Amino acid sequence: MLLPQQTRATEPGEQIEPYIAAMCLAAIGWYLVARFAFHASAHASNPPLLIAILIGGAPLLFTLVRKVIEGQFGSDVLAGISIVTSIALGEYLAGAVIILMLSGGTSLENFASRRASSVLNALAKRMPQIAHRRTASGVTDVDLQQVRVGDVLEVFPHESCPVDGIVMAGHGTMDESYLTGEPYLILFCPGR
Repeated sequence: MLLPQQTRATEPGEQIEPYIAAMCLAAIGWYLVARFAFHASAHASNPPLLIAILIGGAPLLFTLVRKVIEGQFGSDVLAGISIVTSIALGEYLAGAVIILMLSGGTSLENFASRRASSVLNALAKRMPQIAHRRTASGVTDVDLQQVRVGDVLEVFPHESCPVDGIVMAGHGTMDESYLTGEPYLILFCPGR
């Protein structure tokens, strides 16, 4: 059984990561156009990169320092050291590329996580809440929590099957792609 959607705690800079990535991408583009299309000097082409590094790198470095204090060491700590080193050496293009990689990677990871969560939530919404139990007096609707082993249930056409079980009578097809995660229609034909 799937659990109801739980809210996920967000990192402090999670909402600004796409903006940081876009700002760094724009600064890198500006640098490349100014430097190679208009033959500007490196000194004249660097200010947008420096601004992107200072504005975009500060929240990232703050998050990295907090992770180091908490004892969480990863490859992003090396990236933070690389950002500081690129500023110290005046290699602003390298610093902007590193910030783009960090913020862009985090943005893509968050997007993929949200998309996977939305698919699981859609699957959870398709889950039936009632079952049709056959008794001596006829068919009654019962809450899914009241279904027990040995109950005889009926599944009507175009309904989702509420539980696993054995087909005792009847025939039809069931699309199992929602259960298996397959992108294609997977048919199960009981009784044929």
